[in-house]
Amino acid sequence: MELKVTRWNKTEPPTQSELVRALETEGLVAYIEDDEPGHHYEPHLHPNDEVLVVVKGELTMGIGEQKCVLKAGDRLDLPANTWHQADTGGEGPIRMLGASMGDKPDPTRAHRTEATRARP
Repeated sequence: MELKVTRWNKTEPPTQSELVRALETEGLVAYIEDDEPGHHYEPHLHPNDEVLVVVKGELTMGIGEQKCVLKAGDRLDLPANTWHQADTGGEGPIRMLGASMGDKPDPTRAHRTEATRARP
């Protein structure tokens, strides 16, 4: 996987259902990740490739020297072992969908359980 940002290009905002279905067509299982405004994720990495899709709110990702702001419908493909950090916007809560590709144990993803699995 290569680092890639795909912007939402439709005039209507996305629904969680359509974003989940899009990930499922790729064979991915999405999990819901909710955060309050102003939340900071310290620099970290994951042993598996990751996909993040913003359902609502705004997320600023720091990847090396690059920064990118993700808004509703935007997708980030993040290769395994890529150092990154993130900050949620201050205007309200954020909801993301996260999916991992790979089977290496990832303690930072222990919160992903059947209860947090996203359904269309």
